[in-house]
Amino acid sequence: MRAVLMISYLFPPMGGVGVQRSLKFVRYLPEFGWAPSVLTCQPSRGGLRDEDLLKEIPVNTSITRTVALVPSPRLPWRVREFITRWLLTVDEQVGWLPFAYRAGKSIMKEQQVEVIYSTSTPYTAHLVARHLHQRTNIPWVADFRDPWIGNANLHFPSPLHRKTVERLERQVVQDADHVLVISPPMIQSFCDRIPGVDRSKFTWLPNGFDSDDFSNVQPMNREKDRFLLVYTGSFYSQGRTSRAILEAIQGVISKELIPRERLCLCLVGNIGKATRKWIDELNLSDIVETPGFVAHDQSLAYLLTADALLLIIGNSPDSAAVFTGKVFEYLAAGKPILCLANEGVAADLIHKAGVGMIVPPEDVPEISRNLVEMYKMWQNGTLGVAPDQQLIQTFERRQLTGRLAGILNQLAGKSA
Repeated sequence: MRAVLMISYLFPPMGGVGVQRSLKFVRYLPEFGWAPSVLTCQPSRGGLRDEDLLKEIPVNTSITRTVALVPSPRLPWRVREFITRWLLTVDEQVGWLPFAYRAGKSIMKEQQVEVIYSTSTPYTAHLVARHLHQRTNIPWVADFRDPWIGNANLHFPSPLHRKTVERLERQVVQDADHVLVISPPMIQSFCDRIPGVDRSKFTWLPNGFDSDDFSNVQPMNREKDRFLLVYTGSFYSQGRTSRAILEAIQGVISKELIPRERLCLCLVGNIGKATRKWIDELNLSDIVETPGFVAHDQSLAYLLTADALLLIIGNSPDSAAVFTGKVFEYLAAGKPILCLANEGVAADLIHKAGVGMIVPPEDVPEISRNLVEMYKMWQNGTLGVAPDQQLIQTFERRQLTGRLAGILNQLAGKSA
């Protein structure tokens, strides 16, 4: 087995979508001749946890967990936000850097690491990897699960902060031997921002789904006389919000296009205060269920239970490049998808796979029309999809891990 140092701040027993990519690479890389050595942080007490994910990690996997200095969750939100935005600049986890770097040096002394791999977010992971790469000259793969500059959820408090992050991003991309991105538009965005960067340095390696995850999951018991629309994931104050779909539901109910007692929207995940406020304001508490964050296998059970799935990409400046991980599990679930998105990679995939309706994310009348159409097809027993299984299978986690292993092989060969 060849050794790869995998630097991933988010890792089980932490929960949430952010851990899945690294977890699946760690799970399947040994099948391709690579033994991952994981460098991560000690999970915080207040964060999302999914203990069941630990069962997927291969036995004898080396995992090093270090402390990380982060603003205390006990601080008032405004104080924590001020510290993060004005003082920490990179991200809230930048206090992990010195501890992770020290641990990384020890790992590389003890093991014959041939390649370094780092994944963001948080972007601090790339800074750790860059320091180790500069110290050892061992090849380095930087994996961007989200954009850095251009990330709709990052708002810089001053031009100086933005310039600092632009410089750090440029250094990461220029110094890394290879850069992975989750959507093709991200490659173009990097090339546009960073003069002289070689396009061949980039590889599009999307997120995916693991068919093994579905093998032991069964649909949940539910009321069969209600049309069940399920959404899994989070919402944000800007870009990806629940406002349009909630207004559409309120509209079709008030116009009696769908009987109130025959419709249920289930929002699985941390939906935020704004969504809860809108549910109350629009008088939808009897229609909208909010179970909160659930373990990954339970999240898949919700997908299999649904009559249709709701995918919201939103209307942020980078929405065309957003390839959220849930897209692929939605495809694997084999359910019709109501996709609220502008033109972009997610909408293109759903169209090519033949699994859903694509609607502009803030066009409430059009969302309402498609919702009613889905409901009527469900009522008539004609709601279903015939997905392109050959296309969908290209996003299987094992296949994607094999592509990563090929990149690691090339870099290790150059190093040798």
